[in-house]
Amino acid sequence: MPEELLTSTLSFEQTVPCSLAHRRCLGEVFVADTAAVGPGEYLAAIQIPRAHSLWSDRRTDFHDPLAAVEAIRQAMTVLGHRYLGLPLGTALSLQRMTAEIEDHSALRDTGTTPLEGIVRIRTDLGSVSGPGYLADHSFDATLTVGAVPALTVRGGGIAFPPETYAEFRDHQRRNRPEQAVPTETPAPAAPDRVGRRDARNVVVGGDLELLVDRRHPSFFDHPYDHVPGPLIVEGFRQAALVAAGEPFALGSLEATFTGFAELDGPLTFTYRVEADPDFGADVELALSQFGVRIADCRIELTPYPSDPKN
Repeated sequence: MPEELLTSTLSFEQTVPCSLAHRRCLGEVFVADTAAVGPGEYLAAIQIPRAHSLWSDRRTDFHDPLAAVEAIRQAMTVLGHRYLGLPLGTALSLQRMTAEIEDHSALRDTGTTPLEGIVRIRTDLGSVSGPGYLADHSFDATLTVGAVPALTVRGGGIAFPPETYAEFRDHQRRNRPEQAVPTETPAPAAPDRVGRRDARNVVVGGDLELLVDRRHPSFFDHPYDHVPGPLIVEGFRQAALVAAGEPFALGSLEATFTGFAELDGPLTFTYRVEADPDFGADVELALSQFGVRIADCRIELTPYPSDPKN
């Protein structure tokens, strides 16, 4: 079937089952439907709830691009289970990711409709089988809202069998460096410094620590044995906004993850920034724990486009 016809058959009537998206709560599933276009090519219909407690918490009239990044991450998980033979329970570890906003106007919030669109995904992850599989994969995904390409995400990572993942994580925890754990939680940054209204969605401290609240309903939709990637990515974005000192829009993000962030040790950001209040900022960031650098990120921040009605 031609891709245009496949796109027209995708439905936004309901979400996929929670288990396919590795979610526990219905309201945290953003993938509505999928279709296979051909070898290594797929389509996914995604939608972000308008009243989502995290992704609707913003101070601008633009949908949050990181909400779309999370929807694409879920779509990759769904595709793995539906088409590529990944058993439920497979652990997926994202190791590298770039996200680039193609057109901010496509993300403008009308105030009456959710952020929804069609994601076209290419991946080199073929069908996997056998109890000992360990698959490295890459993907390229573009979200189209209406007829406008809004966002492109590229990345890759590893699919672990559950037993292999458990052994790997046990080895990491037994061999990690020792470091005293602070008894006090750092004070969060002011919400307006990181583009939020609700202090519950602030994930960086005033001295640029990553704040890990395991009660957060989105970042900890279900229990983890490590700090989840979406929380780290949001931490990078918020740390960049603090470093830039201006309420800029996200233009692009490039991140690499070289280690798991443990739940019981302090995580701190360092950064270098070049900023101009009229043109935006380039921010290079690193995240460290137990004296080891575990993730790096480069973020381009840009001014929000003006409203064409004004």
